[in-house]
Parts: sequence; C-alpha cells; structure tokens
Amino acid sequence: MIEQQIIVAGRPLCYRVNFNRRRKTRSLIRILPDGGVLVDVPLSTNLLQIQAWVAEQAEWLIRRRDEIEATAGFVRPLTYADGEAHLFLGEEYRLMTLTRPAARPQGIADQRLYIHSADRDPDSIKRRLWCWYRGQARALFRQRLVTLCDAVPWVDRVPELRLRKMRRRWGSCDARGLVTLNTHLVKAPLACIDYVILHELCHLRELNHSPRFYRLMDAVLPHWRGVRQRLDERADFISNE
Repeated sequence: MIEQQIIVAGRPLCYRVNFNRRRKTRSLIRILPDGGVLVDVPLSTNLLQIQAWVAEQAEWLIRRRDEIEATAGFVRPLTYADGEAHLFLGEEYRLMTLTRPAARPQGIADQRLYIHSADRDPDSIKRRLWCWYRGQARALFRQRLVTLCDAVPWVDRVPELRLRKMRRRWGSCDARGLVTLNTHLVKAPLACIDYVILHELCHLRELNHSPRFYRLMDAVLPHWRGVRQRLDERADFISNE
C-alpha cells in the first residue's frame, strides 16, 4: 500500500494505492471509512497513470467526501443504542428497542426501526436486529430474483438462492446455477440490489468477466456502471455492523 497526496484548490486529498494482483484491467477508486481515498489498481499500472487519474477525479472526490460527511458521516462502530441510525433499502431509520413485544409490531414505521429485545444489552439487540434483516432479505431477494428472471431471456427457471453475510462481495454464482447474495445488501437501495441480482444472472450465461459478460450487462441494465459506483461508494456503510 502506497500513501500519496495531492492539493486541490488549497485542500489536501490523501489517497492510498493498492496494487491488486486479482485485478486484470478494471481499476477502482472509492472513499474509505476514514475519509481517505483508496485507488485499487492492477499490478501493471504505473504511478504516473494513477496520479493523472486521481487528479482528474479530485474535485469530484472532495465534493463527494464533503457530501458524505454532511449527510451520513463516516463509518463509526455501531452501539445499538436507541436513536442510532441503521440502513434499510438505502434509507436511514432510527433504532428503537421494544422490551415489551406487545407494545407494537417489529419493523419499520415513522422513520424508526423497531426491534423486540428482552433487554437493552447491545449484543442481544444486535442479534435481534440481524434476524430481522435476514428475514427481510430472504423475502425481498427472492421476490426480486423471480421478477428479474422474467427480464433475462436466457434464464428459463428461477435459480436456487442462498444468503450469506459477506464483507467484500455482494454476490456470486457457481457453475451449478446457485446464486448467493450478501445479506447486508438489504441495506442498499433497491436499484443496487437489482444490479447485483442481474450481475449474477448474467453469470448464468458467462461465468467470467469477459467482454461477452459486459455486453450482457449492457443489454439487461444499460446504466449499470453508475449503479455499481453508487454501491461501491457506500460499501463500508452498508456492511457496517
């Protein structure tokens, strides 16, 4: 990892360069939880190319960093205390713990996320909240998978769906046609969920990331690059727990 810095309109922009042996062609630039910037590039990329690319993106990066700080702030450890903001389908809801389940149903209402818990122990609330997320993800992902299969001509049956909690991947598809989705994805906007599902459905035809695969993506979701960037930018917030 290499630390670099440039000055943009009198403001410093620090960025870290990671030469990733797993990347073949595509590079990624994203804002980190601490407000820094990560540039993830293939091993063959030289520093002059990286500096030029960051300079081109610098004004946008600083503007976007300011927007994140002004709205959601940067990622901080969750405490699971009442009033804390938690994400669901891209929106923030304030956590409210109900120690008496009869008080009201568990779930979303009035910009609040109500969770039943026998006590206010953070670990207990975290477990109950995650159970709620998993139940919502299972129902929603299945519904979107069924709907989106109708829009993909090479899919003749709805594939088997599995949920997993993952830190660095949103989904996968294996040679048997099993689609796995990250349970954290239920915190992302619906457009991002649909993008990931369509990405995996394209893998039913092309298991790699070849030009043919990206042509399939262009056909089923022409604006997928913008959606992917939106998801990548918020990855650390969505996967926070």
